[in-house]
Amino acid sequence: MKRFRHYDKDTAIVLACFGSVVEHARYEQLADTVREAFPDYPVEIAITSRMVIKKLAAEHGQWLNLPQTLANLDMQGYRRIIVASCYLYPTDEHAMVINTVKGFENFSLSRFGVTPSLINKTNTATKLLKAIHDRHPLEDDMANLYIIHGAPELDNPGYSAIQYTEELLARLDPYNFSCSLEGAFPFNTMSDGLIRDILTMMDTDKPKLRLVPLLLVSGNHFENDLMDIRETLSPHFEVELAEPVSGDRFCLLDMPEVPALLIEQIKTELKKLP
Repeated sequence: MKRFRHYDKDTAIVLACFGSVVEHARYEQLADTVREAFPDYPVEIAITSRMVIKKLAAEHGQWLNLPQTLANLDMQGYRRIIVASCYLYPTDEHAMVINTVKGFENFSLSRFGVTPSLINKTNTATKLLKAIHDRHPLEDDMANLYIIHGAPELDNPGYSAIQYTEELLARLDPYNFSCSLEGAFPFNTMSDGLIRDILTMMDTDKPKLRLVPLLLVSGNHFENDLMDIRETLSPHFEVELAEPVSGDRFCLLDMPEVPALLIEQIKTELKKLP
């Protein structure tokens, strides 16, 4: 096929992520880590949120969404394109990544691979959740509150992964509690019951409670939602925030297990493509 002669470059990798105005540097660090693992391949970042793209333009220059990035790589002639889904759960944003790639397969001669979300396959999800749990050991009269972003619809295919997260953490330690920022079991709705349930299990009047954001980056959610949750809980608990791996706030991307998992997922997709 004459058209295929224009596809004269080997492989490109795209990190598909929602993006963050506050924590953009962490995605840049992730891209650098992936480049170190695959030095022969270019690594691009594609941002889902148009709001983030617009706000980044003022300070960080132009950024592209996934369709624009894939169109550019196709035009540049890459035979293989691996799209790494930088989403924690296989919910709406991850589904959009898959659908976008499927659309490009209809007219591009490039071969595409897409990684699963990070908490998706049971064996790797279990290892990652266990690593998160081990990083936050509990003392006497102390509990963890894991805060998940949440999925907007209960019939979302990714909702079972969120349920698995909540159940596994609770089984690892009964003093591990969870809530969401939105979607099922949102903190604003269940705060009174959550406070009651935690206090019922404690032997002291004002026990310690650690807030652990299960977010790849803790940007605006950290500055706004987590601070609101902390203020609501402070009259009842000695509230502390999860200790940062680096920087000034806890982010999952800073845990070495997270980029290592993403890199293994990319390697798996590379093996699948001819």
